Amino acid sequence: MPTGEVLTPSEAAKIATNAYFTLENWINKEPRAGVESRANIENRVLGSATAGSQAPGSSSLKGTKMGSAKLGNIHEANTGIATRSGFGYTLTYDGNGKKHVVLATRGTRPELPGMAPDILTDIRGSMTSFGDYGPVHKGFKKTYDSIRPHIARDSALVANADVVHCVGHSLGGAVATLIAGHCANTHNNVKLYTFGCPRVGCLNTYKAFEEKIGKANIYRVAHDLDPFSLIAPFPYIHVNPGAKDWGNMTLPSPTSHLFSTDNHDMARYITSVEGYTWQSLRGKANKVDHDNALVARWLLHKDTDPGWVRYASAKTLAILFKLFSHVLRTISTSLILGLSAVDLLAEVLMKGLNKLHQLQGQIFTLLKYAAQWAGIQVAKSADITASIIKAILTQMLSTLRNLAANAVSFTTRNITPIQIGIAGALTLTSFSAL
Repeated sequence: MPTGEVLTPSEAAKIATNAYFTLENWINKEPRAGVESRANIENRVLGSATAGSQAPGSSSLKGTKMGSAKLGNIHEANTGIATRSGFGYTLTYDGNGKKHVVLATRGTRPELPGMAPDILTDIRGSMTSFGDYGPVHKGFKKTYDSIRPHIARDSALVANADVVHCVGHSLGGAVATLIAGHCANTHNNVKLYTFGCPRVGCLNTYKAFEEKIGKANIYRVAHDLDPFSLIAPFPYIHVNPGAKDWGNMTLPSPTSHLFSTDNHDMARYITSVEGYTWQSLRGKANKVDHDNALVARWLLHKDTDPGWVRYASAKTLAILFKLFSHVLRTISTSLILGLSAVDLLAEVLMKGLNKLHQLQGQIFTLLKYAAQWAGIQVAKSADITASIIKAILTQMLSTLRNLAANAVSFTTRNITPIQIGIAGALTLTSFSAL
C-alpha cells in the first residue's frame, strides 16, 4: 500500500513524460538522435517549461512538492542499430525526512535514424537472461545494458538514498523495470512506476521481480486497450498481471475502449491520473470490465454472419479481444494472469494444442469469428488446426504491432502524429525459440 514516501500518480506521470525532453530537439517537436542540452532539460523538468516550441508547463514539476528537486545526470542509451540518444535523467530530493533518488527513462521514438531503431528494439522478441530473475525480452535488455554505465554513475546516490524511484513510459517502462530489478539487488526500498509498459519477463520472471522489488512497490498503469501494453504475447507476462493485483492500475481507455493511438499517449495518461491518489486510482481501475461479459453475451448470439466481423479493422480486433476475455475465462492462465486473445492462442500452440478438447460451443464460434476476421474460412471444429491458429495469431500480432507503431509515434499530443507501419505481417517465430 502507498505511503508518504511514494510518488503521487501525477508526479510519476510527469516524470515519465519529461524523460522525452532528454532527446535532442524534442522541445521543438522534431526529435532526432542526440542529447538535449542540460539547460533545456532542466527548464522542462523543473522550470518554467518555456524552452523550445512545445506547449509550456503541462508536465513540469515546478509548483509540486518535487519542485525543489535537483537534476542529476542525463542518461544516454543505444536503441536499434547503434543509435545513441538521450534516454533519461536522475533527480534527487528530500521528502518526509528521507533522501529520494528518481531514475527516469523515456519511451519509444520511431523518427530516429537507423531503420526506426526504437521500434526495432521493441519487436526484437527473443529472450535473454537477466541474472537470477530469469529470461527477459532481448531488445529491452540490450537497451538496459547500454544505459547501465550511465546509471552506474549514480551508484553512490542510490546507495545513500532512503528511497529509489524508477519511472518510465512505453519502452522506458520496460527499461525502468530492469533498472528497478538491478537496484533491488542491493537496495531494500525500490519503487517502480510504469505507464503503457509492454511485457518484460518470460514465464515466472514476473514473480521474481515482484518478490525482489515487492508487489506493493510496483505501480503498473495502463489503459485497457493501449496496444503497446498488449505486446509481446505469452509466454511474456506483466508484473502484477492479475486483475485483482493492487498494483495493476489498468484504467478505462480514453477512447471508448477501442484500439487507438490516444490510448498510448502520455498526455492522456497524465489526464487519466491527475488528481488521484493511488488508492482512489485503484478504485478507478476496479471499474474496468476485464470479463466483458455483457458485450460478449450480446455478440455471441446465434448469428451465422455477424456484421461486425466482416472487417479486419482495429475496432473489430478490439471486439474479438472482449470475446476472448469472456469466453476463455475457463482457462486458468487467463483467469489468474489476465492475459489476452493473442496470449491464449500462443499458449495453445506452445502446449501442443492440448486444449483443443475445449474447442466446442462458444469457443469454436469465437475461433471461427477470429478466423473469418483474419480472412480464413473455417467450417467445423475439426478444421481448427495448429496452422489455422498460428495464422490467426500472426494476423492479430501484425495488427497489434502496426497499432503500437502508430501509437508510439503519437506519444505526446504536442507532437504531430507520424503515420508509420511495420510492412507486412510479421511472421511468428517458432515457439521453441522463445
